[in-house]
Amino acid sequence: MKILIVDDERIQLESLKRGLRSVGYSSVEASSGYEALVKLNDPDSGIDMVITDYAMPGMNGLDILKKVRERSRSLPVIMMTAYGEKSLIIEALRNECDSFIEKPFIMDDLVREIETARVHWLHNTNSHELAVMLPKLIHQINNPLSAILGSAELGMQDLGDARIMKKRLDRIIEATKKIQAINDHILHGAESHRERVERIEINPLIEECLAMFQDLMTIKKILLEKSLGCVGLHVSGYRDGLEQALKNLILNAIDSMDGKLLKRLKVKAEVSREISGISIEIEDTGCGIPPDALGKVFDPYFTSKKNGTGLGLGVVKEMVERSGGNVFVDSRVDIGTTFSIHLPVITDKG
Repeated sequence: MKILIVDDERIQLESLKRGLRSVGYSSVEASSGYEALVKLNDPDSGIDMVITDYAMPGMNGLDILKKVRERSRSLPVIMMTAYGEKSLIIEALRNECDSFIEKPFIMDDLVREIETARVHWLHNTNSHELAVMLPKLIHQINNPLSAILGSAELGMQDLGDARIMKKRLDRIIEATKKIQAINDHILHGAESHRERVERIEINPLIEECLAMFQDLMTIKKILLEKSLGCVGLHVSGYRDGLEQALKNLILNAIDSMDGKLLKRLKVKAEVSREISGISIEIEDTGCGIPPDALGKVFDPYFTSKKNGTGLGLGVVKEMVERSGGNVFVDSRVDIGTTFSIHLPVITDKG
């Protein structure tokens, strides 16, 4: 959690910064209300809570609270007050101040107020936002769970071979760690895992995604054909998002081939002059997508599966576009489906 601390007394500001960081919070500091507003208006600040002194020249804590509420009804604000400022407390409550702490105080008292305000914020988070977020996270969890299932089933067949068994268990451990990371994101919020744009080597990313489902493909007797012609090439984007998009497409392809006699998954990555970037194709010999559904597959919550959520392909589109790319689909019923991801390549100098 990143906390904005506002206090015109430098010694108090430094003391609060050290105290909060000693118990695991990160912080940014402002020595005036005007400086605080500049930092709050920075779209990259990532501020999750405000702790402000009341008595400051120019713009006091109540003024800051009102400015915060003009921008956000949900950002938690804790105000530090002197003993006996009851009229201030009444006015601050009218402006939805989340909590107060009287000076002087010890760090344990402040931490308790922070956690109380945070829990209150979590309980009052917009229900629509939760309704959108949680199904996406559950869909993410389903990917490693499918990998765990495949590795466990294969492991049961290889109990006598310690080397093969270790390989299966390593994959189960890796998939379980993915679930732990997702759960950490759910429990501790976005501050536990802030995404950043990074330089991503494309071939290893694809190999990692395929490796997660290798045992599942073996169990389902799916032939994997891959042609990765992007050796040493990189894209710029959000690694976790692109990884999730690729895994969703791979798992969709695997599921689509249930009941088919020919089960073949082709994965190809190449430099395309036509798009001046990298093209990744994931092709299956599955059931295909009906023509009347083809134009809707990327719509949020649209699904043609009996028990589907409709989240997978919507998430794919969102994640690919966040990294500056595009995704396309071509499909024929009973023949198969090809998804193509186009991403801008970066040079060694990029």
